Amino acid sequence: MIFGCTASPHGESLVVRLAVWGPLARLTPHDEPGLASIAQPWVFEKLVSLDGVGNLRPALAVRVIRLPGGRISLELRHDATFSDGEAVRLPDVVRSVESAGLRVVAADGDFVVESRDGAVPTDALLIRTSIYRESGGAFLGSGPFVVTAETEYELRLVRRSPQRGRINEVRILSYPTSRDAFAHTLKGDANVIADLEARWLEFFQGVPSLRIVRSTGRSTDSIMFNMRIPREERVQLAAALASDHVRQLAYGDAKCAEGGIGDTPESLLPAGPTLRVLNWGPFERLALAARRALGDRGGELSTVTPRQALSRLKDGDFDLVTARPLAWPPSALSFNWRTGSPDNLTGYSNPAFDRALDAQDWSAAQQALRDDPPAAFVCTREQLAVVDARIKNATLGPYDLLETLPDWEVTQ
Repeated sequence: MIFGCTASPHGESLVVRLAVWGPLARLTPHDEPGLASIAQPWVFEKLVSLDGVGNLRPALAVRVIRLPGGRISLELRHDATFSDGEAVRLPDVVRSVESAGLRVVAADGDFVVESRDGAVPTDALLIRTSIYRESGGAFLGSGPFVVTAETEYELRLVRRSPQRGRINEVRILSYPTSRDAFAHTLKGDANVIADLEARWLEFFQGVPSLRIVRSTGRSTDSIMFNMRIPREERVQLAAALASDHVRQLAYGDAKCAEGGIGDTPESLLPAGPTLRVLNWGPFERLALAARRALGDRGGELSTVTPRQALSRLKDGDFDLVTARPLAWPPSALSFNWRTGSPDNLTGYSNPAFDRALDAQDWSAAQQALRDDPPAAFVCTREQLAVVDARIKNATLGPYDLLETLPDWEVTQ
């Protein structure tokens, strides 16, 4: 991700140039396999957000109340408008939440929502539901930014109501690889990069125009298994791939929350056919480390785009695949691993895990995943970004990585 310095039409000296690597795709309020989605929280508001400890807090809603039976009561903020100036109304909210797996069960002043099928908790769905209105084939949001230009390689956004001392323009630029984005930052074309590898930090230390921003990791770099692999074999593979040896190969001296798990020698891996490794996004070193740890069982390593990876996951055309499933807040475990969840792309099913989710017994849920692993959970790393030193209060969001960008202040 990148920031650059150009003259702004709003009188600011800092224009955010956010460099990402891989296809941008179209920015929508829905979950899409493209990197333009990093701008989603700036354009499309959510009814709620999360605080630093995982509690719901109002956003587009002004009041949030938990009710028995997993329901949540909300009151809509009355001053909210879409980017065309039209007020945000309850019918817009109903359409938005219903498209995200929720339903409105009562609407008398406040409105009450619940999970439609119960496979995913209401709060887990609500924190990733964006509110929008469709007009003329375009998606309109109520967030502080609006899209002004969109191409295959660049997405430009400006603040609807410019504010002095804040970022008023963002340009998201797509580069072919992470190395290209990194090189452009070092070259001076950029002044922020995020989601970078810890081994790159040393290149930015001591640079007066930049500073490093850190936050607690919320997702775990993982190797997901095809469910055709028997449970006993998955247990052994998880031990081999979530080992200190693999972490050292993939991340060097970077700290992982999972440190201290012993190695499983290649000789202890179960005999069987070669295992193909499917890789996408920022996981090249992890994929190479996993392929090496598999020894003679390591098969073809394919690197594809996010959209291609999603297609092959749905078709079951993989053995192992790199991923970064959300691990926080705890209810988010249901997205990837709950039986029948729309995001459970590998078809994993574990009754013990489902029962633990229903009881909100997160320790038991984690144990169930260890006993019958859907993946090797390799490394939960801290989130890292390098930002322009003129940004005074840059923080990384507790849920979406750059959700706080509209609140960043710029030195005048």
